[in-house]
Amino acid sequence: MNKAAIPLEVRRHKLVASVRNRLHDNVLVGISGGADSTALLLLCCAVSLQQSSNLKVVAGHINHGIRSESDEEQKMVEALCEKLGVVCISKKITVTPIDGSLAAGARKGRYDALASIATEHDLTQIAVAHHATDQIETMLMALCRGGGPRKLAGMAAERTLADGISLVRPLLHADQHDLRSICTLCGVSWCDDPTNSDPTTPRGKLRLEVLPKLRDLWPAADRHAANASVMLQAAADALDAKAMLYEKDHSWNRKTLAVVSQEIVATLMHKAVGSNTSFETVQSIAAAITDTSTEPRVFDCGAGCIVRVTANEVCVVQP
Repeated sequence: MNKAAIPLEVRRHKLVASVRNRLHDNVLVGISGGADSTALLLLCCAVSLQQSSNLKVVAGHINHGIRSESDEEQKMVEALCEKLGVVCISKKITVTPIDGSLAAGARKGRYDALASIATEHDLTQIAVAHHATDQIETMLMALCRGGGPRKLAGMAAERTLADGISLVRPLLHADQHDLRSICTLCGVSWCDDPTNSDPTTPRGKLRLEVLPKLRDLWPAADRHAANASVMLQAAADALDAKAMLYEKDHSWNRKTLAVVSQEIVATLMHKAVGSNTSFETVQSIAAAITDTSTEPRVFDCGAGCIVRVTANEVCVVQP
């Protein structure tokens, strides 16, 4: 690790502690070449330079090949890693759209490729650079599209990505301006992906047109959303834990569920039928389970999935 590449001001930055608290013995840092992921790599280097730290840092760059600049960005990332004294593993992938979405296909391909690199090099954590602005965007889109507590909570600070590998987001409370400042302090340039501000996409329109107006009203909106996410994640965890007490193979005694709170029943049904079922349908199923009617009812949950509620039984039938 090249200590001279990380100035003292960065090594003492408040975000170094945030990163260290989330990361353990070894980490693969996903770096695109943008300011956010570059700052994350620099912060991870700052952690590894601490005498009391055993953090091993490896950089992973995924070349999607979608834009003409992709190859140059790969060279830029590899040159930075050489300067920092960090092993960089680059991988080119072919992106397959998911349900017509190139962005969704790129995201899946990127995570799959990072997980593959981590597995090959015995790395147990993959760190990515989502920050407070990414979080408020995710939460607002979930609110407007419709979703339960888990989706409304936004991105989790840590989740399982593959067997033995965690995806970690240590910067969810970080301000994007601080991340750019870290790059500047280190004398490191970055590349901007124009697709991140594409006004034809929902996220791009939200970023360019909606969030600036929200910040005019509430300047700390991003930070408050990040704080709210922590509480919402805890609430979603609590609901999931209670719902798990009643998890079975898609068939329940209705009397058993009828005495459970409707919120827990709704969570249980949501987990059983999948995330594509509308909130209204899940709520209707929960209400049918807990009401006093003995008439049989059938609910269409889409994609061939149905829920039957009879006088004595609740049954989820998958295609």
